[in-house]
Amino acid sequence: MKQIKLLFQMLSMFVLLAAAMPAHSQGEWKWANYWSGTGAVNQFYNRVIKTAFDDEGNIYVYGTIGGQPILNGTPLMFIDNTQVCYSNQQSILLTKFDTLGNLLWYKVVKMNHMDAYSNWMEVKDDKVYISGNLSLSDVDYTPGTWLYYLDTLITASQVRPIPADQRRPPYKTGRYTFFATLDSDGNLLEDHFVAAFERKIHQGGVRREWFLCEPGLGFRPFHIDRNGNTFVYTKLTYDGLETDPYTLVIDGDTNKRYDIYLPGSTPPNTTVNFNTGMMYKFSPDWELVYAKSMVDHTEGIATSWELQQDSVNAHYRLYIQGMSVDEDDNMYVSGYMSLGMSGNDGGNLHQYPVRIYWDSTHCATIQDISSSIIFSYLIKYDTDGIVQWCNQTYTRGDQYQAAMASWTGVYQYDESIFLTGHGGYDVEQNGLVYFDNESNPLQQYQDNRSIVTFFVRYNAQTGHYISHGIVPAADAMCGLLPTVVNNRVFAYADIISSSESKIFQWKNDGTFINSMDVLTSGDSKHPSILSNNQDKLLFSNGATSSVTFGNNVSANCPSGRSSAVFALYQNPELAEPYVGISDYEKEVSHLKIWPNPTNSFLYIESDNLSIDYITITDLTGKTLMRESVGDSNTFINLFQLPAGIYLLEAVSKGQIITEKFVKIKY
Repeated sequence: MKQIKLLFQMLSMFVLLAAAMPAHSQGEWKWANYWSGTGAVNQFYNRVIKTAFDDEGNIYVYGTIGGQPILNGTPLMFIDNTQVCYSNQQSILLTKFDTLGNLLWYKVVKMNHMDAYSNWMEVKDDKVYISGNLSLSDVDYTPGTWLYYLDTLITASQVRPIPADQRRPPYKTGRYTFFATLDSDGNLLEDHFVAAFERKIHQGGVRREWFLCEPGLGFRPFHIDRNGNTFVYTKLTYDGLETDPYTLVIDGDTNKRYDIYLPGSTPPNTTVNFNTGMMYKFSPDWELVYAKSMVDHTEGIATSWELQQDSVNAHYRLYIQGMSVDEDDNMYVSGYMSLGMSGNDGGNLHQYPVRIYWDSTHCATIQDISSSIIFSYLIKYDTDGIVQWCNQTYTRGDQYQAAMASWTGVYQYDESIFLTGHGGYDVEQNGLVYFDNESNPLQQYQDNRSIVTFFVRYNAQTGHYISHGIVPAADAMCGLLPTVVNNRVFAYADIISSSESKIFQWKNDGTFINSMDVLTSGDSKHPSILSNNQDKLLFSNGATSSVTFGNNVSANCPSGRSSAVFALYQNPELAEPYVGISDYEKEVSHLKIWPNPTNSFLYIESDNLSIDYITITDLTGKTLMRESVGDSNTFINLFQLPAGIYLLEAVSKGQIITEKFVKIKY
């Protein structure tokens, strides 16, 4: 009896102690908001382009919205004029919310005669920077024409009395890409307008005035550096002759008119639009510092109208899919390029290997016709627009286009670059995707012969592959941007076969941790974006009906039109570094190299891990040597290297360690 009583007392004490201990932290959805407006579900009138947190945890959401706008079911009357609010054109919307999801303020850009396109947003130093495209009627303000620009309604009746030579944007007719700076309260601090004139001469000898950032669903990112310079990345339609300039005019000022001559002409009277990537740098006073094509020249690209082995013409299509920036204002730009599209270059006409040069030495390579003619690139630029390094995905297949891979975003974190993407993996056709080279294949999911969604991690200093992780599900389509929180990698994916929407979590080394259901009911549409702040994740996506997240957090979106949805997820565990990856990486640091300096051979030894391969680069990141090892020690012959300082990289199980050594004269 005493034993039973003692046991009961012990159990009671255990229950009391358990109740007194803090509960294990668990994440939960906190709130969800949405906006919506007119426009069919496939028109992307209502979508999120970019999200960001400020230092106080407030949230900025930037995107587009249709006519008759509503925010969480309430009409969004940004002006006391129903004609303006209800005009069925796509408009630009910038919103700010506090940490509880309460609306603080919003700004709108809208026109009654053409859609407005949002390009990108950056939040830093208590300022909000946005960019978008707007247009004033090609004719001289026909009656009824108006533009609502960030709290200012500009009508035709206001503009017509102003002499044409005295009008300045946004009171001047034309098409512009605008760049606006607002303070944290939404007050407009300054804005600038860039008009671009195509080099192609149309009928009547007219060059069309166009946007600096071409409209569309792709990314048009920009960055403001610590000195106030603005860097812009976008694609450019290459049509026209080499002798005709591509012209920029800034703020309607004839003193800020710049003629840019691009190498090579495009075929006359063609119906195919070729395009290249362009990068621009503008000073704090918005003078053009440089405008460069991202492609310096090409080798091996042939066309059906002019077979040639060496070409500088843009007989390809280049798309920009993301950009991230490190603390030194270096920029990491990702995207993809296509060759051999219908009506474009035929794959069998190319002189392989095809090389796309980003400058005189850095290039992407397509080895042969068995490689996919859609490949992804990653380039690191400094603030002078100089390429520091580049990388690409390599693909192989027994048949034409048997495998391909596309990256959809780039995120810089802790000396690493992270991208999400998806690639084909066909066992029967031996379709494979590789990172860096064929030593690093994309993992296969079971016997999947369809899409594999993944994240991949690169060294920010050298651009070399470190690790990757895959979504453990067949037919998964990834979202646009990944995010990294304390050594945890998060990416969103739609699982097509099961109609599920999930956020997946990995370690930095690619080890899968877990997945989290995004929606318990409702639909989810691409594109999707993730951003983070300490222990919070902000998820944004599109929907065509009401959606419910965990904890019964809902967004009651209307049916029959698209909506932009964004929801906050919080988990205290995210505030702490994930245990495992940092310690694992330290194991690789047990690397010995000797002698150092050396004049001939270099011996490499790891006392606890087998080395997969080693790479030697110069200080610019250019690869000079690469050798497979497969053991814990090896030695390499350095006779062919001139005297100088070099970097040795050893890769083991997806982890990488870099050591510096000196080669002296023999």
